[in-house]
Amino acid sequence: MRENRVRELHMALNLSQEQLGECTNISQQIISKIENDDERQTKDNMIALAHFFQVSTDYLLGRSTSRRILEQEAGHLDQYERNYDFLQEGAARRNGKAYGEAGNRLRRGHGA
Repeated sequence: MRENRVRELHMALNLSQEQLGECTNISQQIISKIENDDERQTKDNMIALAHFFQVSTDYLLGRSTSRRILEQEAGHLDQYERNYDFLQEGAARRNGKAYGEAGNRLRRGHGA
């Protein structure tokens, strides 16, 4: 049987079920049932736990081995930044070409 991720995470933080319940607004009894697979996990409880632990709900459910949302999103953000920088450089080059001759005329004193 796989280790319960909720138990694993709150134990790693040295939190009791009661303390976890106070932080997530979930009763200690429900947390105990979730950890013992006696309780069907509700969407609201899963979101609250995932938010508190900063992990994906897929990780809590055992569908993902990636513990952190940030690990999953970091690659997307890096790619976005590279694409954004590339587009900004292209726009700057296009603007430079479009306004380059007019700028040159102004610098020479010939007007636009």
